[in-house]
Amino acid sequence: MGSLRGGLLKCIKEVSKHPRFPIGICRGSQSWHSTMSFDEYEGKNDIEDDSFIDDNRELEPQGVDPKKGWGFRGVHKAIICGKIGQTPVQKILRNGRTVTIFTVGTGGMYDQRIIGAEQLPRPAQWHRIVVHNEQLGAYSVQQLVKDSAVFIEGDIETRVYNDSINGQVKNVPEICVRRDGKVRLVKSGDSAANISLDELREGLF
Repeated sequence: MGSLRGGLLKCIKEVSKHPRFPIGICRGSQSWHSTMSFDEYEGKNDIEDDSFIDDNRELEPQGVDPKKGWGFRGVHKAIICGKIGQTPVQKILRNGRTVTIFTVGTGGMYDQRIIGAEQLPRPAQWHRIVVHNEQLGAYSVQQLVKDSAVFIEGDIETRVYNDSINGQVKNVPEICVRRDGKVRLVKSGDSAANISLDELREGLF
């Protein structure tokens, strides 16, 4: 009887050493990836959404350290201020949700092309913005046009999906604006330097 009790206590100690994972985030060793496809933004309005989760729960980003639990994701916040490239367009996904997609160009690209070449485009980084907040999405469609200045605060995310044509796995980096994100039009004559951080962090509505 004593040996049985000792074995049971040893088993309990071994189990307690391992962190507990939230239920529903991980199934065994299989990790969840989104198969939702946003096609290339230039001139295309089709969207592909292969839902593999039975209910309509919003997908959450993967954790970065399984030993600390899937809820530990680190910090992947993005704050940018630039000009609109592609005019905001709205897509309706298969689960009924509406997302708004547009691009924002900023500096930060280092041009190492041959010096002396004429009429080269001014180097710019283009960021793909995906607004999941429906109120901010409606604001973006109504207020943002090509070349208008905009302030964006969101999360850096990478969407992984299988191409529906050739089946290849593709990675699409995005800045996703969700419930705690910000979208603000910087009006003509204003500059980002003239806008206080407190003002930028205030709600739009």
